[in-house]
Amino acid sequence: MLFKLPYTERQSLIDIGLGTPKTVGNYLIELEGKGFLKSNKVGKAKLYLNHELMKVLEQG
Repeated sequence: MLFKLPYTERQSLIDIGLGTPKTVGNYLIELEGKGFLKSNKVGKAKLYLNHELMKVLEQG
């Protein structure tokens, strides 16, 4: 899912059955901590941006 779109939100990962809200949240925090994702708050939602995929898409 993280490589289909340059961004994702927690609920999208929950909807595809990746885990419970807490588990998915922990995954996203861990990926952000390791530099794979960057979070950005948009309204009430928090989007997680795959900045490396965005660079690839911008070049193409």
